Amino acid sequence: MATPDYAQQGFTAMRVELDAGVAVATLTRSKERNTFTGPLVKDLLHAFDLFDRDDRVRVVVLTAEPNAPAFCSGADLSQGWGSLFSPEVDKEGEHAHRDTGGVVSMTIFRCRKITIAAVNGHAVGVGVTGLQLPFDIRFAWAEAKLAFPFVRRGIAPEAASSYLLPKLLGHSRALSLFLTGATVSPDSPLLAGLYHSILPTREEVFPAALALAKDLAANTSQTAVAVTKALVWRGYDNIEEQHILDSRGIRILGKAGDAAEGARAFKERRLPKFSDQLSDDALTPWMPWWREVNVHHRKAKL
Repeated sequence: MATPDYAQQGFTAMRVELDAGVAVATLTRSKERNTFTGPLVKDLLHAFDLFDRDDRVRVVVLTAEPNAPAFCSGADLSQGWGSLFSPEVDKEGEHAHRDTGGVVSMTIFRCRKITIAAVNGHAVGVGVTGLQLPFDIRFAWAEAKLAFPFVRRGIAPEAASSYLLPKLLGHSRALSLFLTGATVSPDSPLLAGLYHSILPTREEVFPAALALAKDLAANTSQTAVAVTKALVWRGYDNIEEQHILDSRGIRILGKAGDAAEGARAFKERRLPKFSDQLSDDALTPWMPWWREVNVHHRKAKL
């Protein structure tokens, strides 16, 4: 794949800048409160597909402009819920619908790089479920209002959040948030443990996230990160099979260049210089070990 120029990708709802292994994606529709619209969906899907495959990218940070009144104010409901459904769904039936929030969540979730959400404003609905939950690490402004309004709007939770939120917080807290339609702050007991760091001012959120991103981009192995994320999310439900799985991961990575460099750096008391890349195909014979699910709808009508 040719090296992408992120300034030439035609993004209209965000901008992307790449520096020293960190890709910063900034939501730019501040006047519209960064509502979750078709152009933003298109930008996110394209960007995270590139981030996953671009060996230069080691860490991704998603944030909003510092003057934005909201990080993401959720879906645009000015035309009602019906505007979210395509003509194909109307013709084929409800089984044909694929929630766009879920498509975005899965694309972020499947990115093999470290992903960080820097939540420097209020977030509603998919602004929480789709643009925070699928990320690996989250930073938040202490005074941000985070809303889970689904049952109060007559609709089900979207963006695969009924899978992600219980996994991250447990079923009890997930149900409390979903069934009350709560609006909470990042330091709510219901969200305990979700955020890596909660900052007192919104201006502090992005710099703190970027500092961690730069450290991780410089000092972590791209291949070890990808395997570790998969072991956590794609592992087995019993200790014996998981033991076999992570043993294989140690064996495969232990023979690669980054492991040798990590050991040398430790012995020589210096920072490592990792060079293994996901495009080298060292992991191809092994990953994915899990069952891949094709979520695309197959048309049944002309």
